[in-house]
Amino acid sequence: MKKINFSIIGILIVFAVAFWSCEDRTDLTEPGAPSLGNADFSTFVSFGNSLTAGYQNGALYESTQKYSFGNLIAQQVGANYVQPLISDPGIPGRLEVKSIEPFEVVTNTTLGQPKNTSYGKPYNNLGIPGALLVDFLQAKDASTSISGDNIFFDIVLRGNGTELEQAISLKPTFMTLWVGNNDILGYATRGGTVPHTPTDLFAQLYGQLAGAIATQTNAKVVVANIPGVQAVPYFTTVGPGVAQAIKPAVDAGLAVGVFYNTNGQIGATAPNNVATVDALVKGDVLLTLTLSSYGYTDLIGQPTGKFYRDNGIDPALVGADTTKPFGLHPANPIPDAFVLDPAEIQEVNNTVESFNQTIAGIASANGWALVDVNAFFKQTAANGYVANGVKFTTQYVTGGLFSLDGVHPTSQGYAIIANLFIDKINEAFGANIPKVNVTTIPGSLVLAKVSFDKYGIPKLDKNAFANFPF
Repeated sequence: MKKINFSIIGILIVFAVAFWSCEDRTDLTEPGAPSLGNADFSTFVSFGNSLTAGYQNGALYESTQKYSFGNLIAQQVGANYVQPLISDPGIPGRLEVKSIEPFEVVTNTTLGQPKNTSYGKPYNNLGIPGALLVDFLQAKDASTSISGDNIFFDIVLRGNGTELEQAISLKPTFMTLWVGNNDILGYATRGGTVPHTPTDLFAQLYGQLAGAIATQTNAKVVVANIPGVQAVPYFTTVGPGVAQAIKPAVDAGLAVGVFYNTNGQIGATAPNNVATVDALVKGDVLLTLTLSSYGYTDLIGQPTGKFYRDNGIDPALVGADTTKPFGLHPANPIPDAFVLDPAEIQEVNNTVESFNQTIAGIASANGWALVDVNAFFKQTAANGYVANGVKFTTQYVTGGLFSLDGVHPTSQGYAIIANLFIDKINEAFGANIPKVNVTTIPGSLVLAKVSFDKYGIPKLDKNAFANFPF
């Protein structure tokens, strides 16, 4: 099949795949003189992680930071709003389209640079990609963060205190608070092979954070909760495609499904290590988008040890029999880090539910408004969402809501989220803020005709998720 190759500029401008515009756009819905009710945006601060920062396509970069939901809200209300800008192509490695047909994604390893580091006050957008809840309370830089090396702490905080300390120092009159996603997302994206924040600790930390904001500021606050993983294309794209790929072998009796290891033991044969075609289609077992990098989805059913070799693992040490068909035999299974089995999915769901109960309870106790992002994504996954006459879905790329990394929204997706916040602000504070016209934001509508492989699985290079901050 013919490949259509483009330069980076061609990709960005002609296809808008990376969901931004290089021009200085001012054609958002004009806020005019909106009625703010009893909301005061004199000092507007956004507190959070990558979703607040405007992260998309696996990186943070200026040409899409302008479409962070906080910046879009600020434009609608006429508020001053300074962000920690990073020149294109951003940090840590932007995902870009190599070809449209077949659809292939590569990583631009050229790094952008922080721009307005000499700004004399804390930024209005304090979103730090990769930050955990405990980081907001104690991390002053990368070295003191839980990860120990997340450069975004240095870029955003600049050695001037924790995110919480800096937010309070601004004496905010209005805040958005969207935190806690990474406290479960790392567990989910790594197939349950790393721990998540315990629910009781989450409640304690969120309470401390909220208590400090409530007692040390006079800000009106709108919080958002945490979306579950079953509406996110990072988890829902590969499984159905693999189901199509293995169905002929299953129908012929040559395989019973996809085998994967449990608890790091290659070659385990317990019944729950088999994902049937039906389970993959229904989402009872989820395969992560990372599995499509390195071309591993192409290897399913092939007698190969390529997966283990590419990762520098001696097959003899892990016990994989590379004479057996990869992924279709218990002796050569898919590694557990790329699979969420039913028990792990339930663990994620239970944890998200507990986290969201904590968020709702603390928001209510403080008189804060709550945006139910979790419900929004569930409804969109089931029925789609229409904004300004355009239908969005949670399908990978073609749905228009999620960017190339399968986790973070597109610029249009962030505009939709901004509108969720605006709806809640209008409702809770008697305001009449005009919503963003989503169709004026660069998006991915032209990708409705892209072509994945015959099983609907996109191709991503081996570096696609190497530096994700969660």
